[in-house]
Parts: sequence; structure tokens; C-alpha cells
Amino acid sequence: MENTEIILIIGFYTLFLNYIFSKIEFFKDRKKISIHKTFTNSSLRPPFSGGVIFLLTIIIFFSNNFDYLILFFLFFFIGFLSDINILKSPNIRFVLQIFFLVFFITILNISIESIRIEFFDDLLKNIFFKIFFSTFCILILINGTNFIDGLNTLVIGYYILVLFFIGAVTKDFSYNFFSSREFIILLSVLTFLFILNFFEQLYLGDGGAYLLSIFFGIYLINVYNENNAISPYYIMNLLWYPAYENLFSIIRKIIFKYSAFKPDNLHLHQIIFSKFKKKLKNKKILNTLTGLVINLFNLLIFYFASTDYSNTKFQLMITIFALLTYNFLYFILYKKKFK
Repeated sequence: MENTEIILIIGFYTLFLNYIFSKIEFFKDRKKISIHKTFTNSSLRPPFSGGVIFLLTIIIFFSNNFDYLILFFLFFFIGFLSDINILKSPNIRFVLQIFFLVFFITILNISIESIRIEFFDDLLKNIFFKIFFSTFCILILINGTNFIDGLNTLVIGYYILVLFFIGAVTKDFSYNFFSSREFIILLSVLTFLFILNFFEQLYLGDGGAYLLSIFFGIYLINVYNENNAISPYYIMNLLWYPAYENLFSIIRKIIFKYSAFKPDNLHLHQIIFSKFKKKLKNKKILNTLTGLVINLFNLLIFYFASTDYSNTKFQLMITIFALLTYNFLYFILYKKKFK
């Protein structure tokens, strides 16, 4: 199948399915059930069809590994049950995530082999610690991605950037992912989802956020394990934002004696949105504009990190810069918000 045919097929079923789902109340976004979904005050109720469409793409084009398909489906399904207000408890969702991750990390040997710190790498030689650490990292990414999935284009745009830069880096290796069929498939479906999400005609939903993050998290772990020329901290820089959003939120809630599992509207992207809301008259573009601005910063982080992807010290400098920038912006904007 030619690349043009692949793009047309993906475009057709993306538009068709989103149209069908938009006519079914069952698939409509339920903002009222979540405080996290209400902060934009949008009156639109698009379907949370993004996850379904991405899952269908995986099933159609990446069906050669049945075990991975089961893993991806289970995580999508956990989020989907949350979307339709059946699996309401974040605690239960978290326990299910841990159970399935530990099980599949063990049987599929999905693990982080090294972080280039001798003491820590010695610990990773222990199978139980390796499973624990790999589970922890993927959990942080999954739930962090779900945290930032409150603005149009933010999550989908973020993973388009991840896809593009990991593709650009791996073109230097024996397997040129950048020009591969898999790259075209992923870029096509994410681009169509991005366009629909840009115009608020589609949401990912929790199912989509879980699915995208575990798909890319596992893929990047495998890329690193197969290419020692890539620093593990380059992979960390590609995934830093949702992961740090989660860690920062947990620490913030512990400091202020809130439940780490209880949602709120005090994430950085929500505070930036509130800041723009006070400055801009056109409220319709606020949601999308905020997501684009945040991803513009991530684009710069990814670009500079990709200029020397093998250099661990350089990657750590990029990480420190990103975290300091995040903390600085958060505390400045948070202080102004409650001044």
C-alpha cells in the first residue's frame, strides 16, 4: 500500500467515525462529571473519539504483536470507562494501571535497562527493582498526560512533536524510522486528530490520553534499549512535560495536604489559560492558543535536545533548564492568580 493510499484511508475513517460518534450521546464529552474538564467553560460537547480512532489505527496497521495490542486495549478501556462515567474512582484506575503494567512489563520484558548512573544501573540488574522503576516511569507519564489533556491540541500536538523528533534522530541509524511506513501512519492519524481537536470537533478522552502515552512511552523505551548512542536523558527530555506535570502536582498537593488523586484546576496549563483569559477578548481561541503556546516551548526544548542526543551532560542541562522554567512560570503566575 502506497503512502498516499494510507493517508487517504486514515483520513476517511477518522472523519467518518468522528461524524458518527458526534451523533451519539454515549460518546459525547461529559464536562460536568469532572472539575478538571470544566475550567475552559466551553459550551461545545464534541465526542471523545480520538482514543477510539487511534486504537483502530493500531489494530489495523500494527496488529503483528497480539500481546502489545492487548496491553494498549486494556489501558484505553480503563480510560474509556472513566469517560463514560462508569469507572469513577481514580484510585481504582490507578490500581488497575499498576496491575496491568507489572504484568505486561514482566511478560514482554519492557524495561529501562540503564540510566547511565553506575549505582542506579546496579540496582536495575535486580529484576524486581527494574520492574518497579519501569512501572513507576510509565505510570508517571500516563497520568501526567491525562493531567494536561484539558486544552485543545496540547496532548496531540505534544506527541506529534515527540514523533517528529524521535524520527529525525533515528534517521541516522540503520533503521530509518523517519521515512518508514510506521512513521507515515502515526503522523497521519495524529495530524487528522490534531486538526479536528484544533477546531474542537473531537477530544481524546481519558482513553485516548492513556493510549497515546503508553504507546509512545513503550516505543521510546524500546528505541533507547536498541540504540545505545541515544542518551536516556534525551528520551526523558522528549517526555519531560507530562511526567513533570504529574510529579509536580503530587508534590504540590502533598505540601498543601490535599489528596494526590483528587483533581484540581491548578496545573500550569490551566493557570496559563486563566492568564490569557484576562488579556484576550476572543474567548473562542483561548483554549487552542494556550495549548499551542505551551507546545512552542516544548518544540524549543526538543530541538536543542536533539542537537546532541548522545551527550548525557548536555541532556541534563536541557532538563534542568526546562524544570527551572516550569517552576519559575508556575510560581510567578500562581502568585498573580491569587494576589
